[in-house]
Amino acid sequence: MLFEKIAENCIYAYDPELETIFGALSLLDGKEDNSECTKIYGEKKIEEWRSKYCFLFETYEAVKSLTDFELVDVILDVFAEDFSLQKFYDVYKSMPEDARIYRMGAWYLRKINKDEISRALNDDASLDELYSKVNEYCHSYLGFSSFVRENKRFIKEFFELAKEMNTPSLKKAIKECSDDIDSFKQNMIERLKDKNPLEVSQDIMGKSFHNRGPYEMFYFVPSLMMPGKRFRLFYENGTKNNRQILFWNIRNEKQSKGDIVAVLKAISDETRYQILRLLSNKGPMKGQDIVKELKLAPSTISHHMSELKECGLITEEPVKTSKYYGLSSNKLKEVLQTIKIDFNL
Repeated sequence: MLFEKIAENCIYAYDPELETIFGALSLLDGKEDNSECTKIYGEKKIEEWRSKYCFLFETYEAVKSLTDFELVDVILDVFAEDFSLQKFYDVYKSMPEDARIYRMGAWYLRKINKDEISRALNDDASLDELYSKVNEYCHSYLGFSSFVRENKRFIKEFFELAKEMNTPSLKKAIKECSDDIDSFKQNMIERLKDKNPLEVSQDIMGKSFHNRGPYEMFYFVPSLMMPGKRFRLFYENGTKNNRQILFWNIRNEKQSKGDIVAVLKAISDETRYQILRLLSNKGPMKGQDIVKELKLAPSTISHHMSELKECGLITEEPVKTSKYYGLSSNKLKEVLQTIKIDFNL
């Protein structure tokens, strides 16, 4: 891994082995707009992996709304100059099973504690009760049961897939985008001359953070393979070795015209427009606070929030048992810039 100090308390880092982790996550996620894996490995090879690791793919499909990027949260514990795929896997293997499963899922969304997971490992009634609390995020009981009861196999196959993805074709793709990787580093260096690392991080994420540290160290990491455009890992305030890692997708894929139309359609609704204005004026808010401000039924607000989230106009940040919603200013800027170009404004 390349570690380079680029400002006070700021590290630029890049490691090809991280790309294999994000590549595996991208394949599992199955997003249609993520074509990088197909471009690098080819459809035939991807189908071979889907067949070989069918347990992993089918189990993940059942729980992906519950786990998502939580699956790589342990990177916070192992991110260092001597990082490796094997060390990442070794940390997962060394964890007690209930602790590992708890770390891999967004259990806080339903106020589920580690003891409930521990009981579900061996008691069927406890497993049924646990599923009843998360079934809105998991569409398959059998898939959920496999994730809990056969978690050791799940994590083993995930790292085996990641290891297989470390191919010459991946190395070639990384080499071809070396200019973009270096450009990201130079961009961060320039930004950090005028702003503190938290402000730079907020600019990149396009939102104001509820959890603001203080962080002992900030890491800025480019990626070719990660699904999505950007995401942030951080420890809770006051925890030991408190740090933030911000990942940025260097592909910077241009929005399709369909994306633009979806955003404009979302904004055209008066209630959704009010929600966006509220978040712009007041910053990140909990759903219940938005309900109180707009004096509408929780179900109505929930529906509109889902629409706004679907087209990327709002962000979510979990804080313990709550979720804070914020305005995705980066998304709005992208849409406005596209409109400006399309209509020669």
